[in-house]
Amino acid sequence: MDRTHRWWTRIGVNPLFLLLLGGYWVLGQGPAALIGFLVVTLHELAHAVVADLFGLYVERVEIWPFGGMARIPGLVHQDPYVEAMVAVAGPLQNFLLAAVTWSAARWLPLRPELTNLFIQSNLLIGAINLLPAAPLDGGHLMRIFWARQFGYRPAERQMKEQGLWLARGLFVITLVLFVSGRPAVSLGLFSAFLYWGAMRSDQVASIWAVRDLERRALGFWKRPIWLVEDFAVRQDTPIGQVLQVMRPLKYHRVVVLDDQLRRQGVLYEEDLLGVFINQGPEVTVGECLRGKK
Repeated sequence: MDRTHRWWTRIGVNPLFLLLLGGYWVLGQGPAALIGFLVVTLHELAHAVVADLFGLYVERVEIWPFGGMARIPGLVHQDPYVEAMVAVAGPLQNFLLAAVTWSAARWLPLRPELTNLFIQSNLLIGAINLLPAAPLDGGHLMRIFWARQFGYRPAERQMKEQGLWLARGLFVITLVLFVSGRPAVSLGLFSAFLYWGAMRSDQVASIWAVRDLERRALGFWKRPIWLVEDFAVRQDTPIGQVLQVMRPLKYHRVVVLDDQLRRQGVLYEEDLLGVFINQGPEVTVGECLRGKK
């Protein structure tokens, strides 16, 4: 069987999640924690299943405290429709499960409070994940749009900032609730997870760009007509900086200029990618051009 169809063997649970689950169990909230675990896991599995149906390689599914991630390398070079379907699969699955559970509640062999908690958890996680902020699914949807408009790095930076502000807002709400005598530990922990996820998303922006460029041949095979995107770049600019402003589903041509705007030569995206992989992101486009000659 092809490795693409064995992604379920690569499902991992972060130890912090197990520690948190144990803490909730000690506090007498074990069933609620298990329901939360189930809802989060099914959410991430929905992403993986849809990606697998589109023939994408699911590298790993990770479950963290108050969230998770389905790692799908090369997703960003797919058609926008494919990216969007994978992104919305999680929230749509949450809403569908909530609706089905509500419809069948009278026949389920569960206590009403657990059934209601399952419905509420699905609605909450589905709605939160549609917010346009990293690392949520709504942030991924917005990143698809922003990357095609402004490039990889500006899109990631915008989603990071929105994620950080959302995390700060939720933390302020947590403090207000605590002062008013209604502590919301879960909300505070979620704001911390969201803040960590937003910070981490910015750190992988360059990896995102390079992974996309490395797999562009597959995207070009599926979609054989692309627009050519031209850049005018000063010769002392690091190639890593240039890669981060490239855009999905476009072929890039870089015109290298000196300080007086005199043309020194032309580089193509595969030239930059080859130097990036072999020599690193700090090599300038001028050095890349001289090495090509």
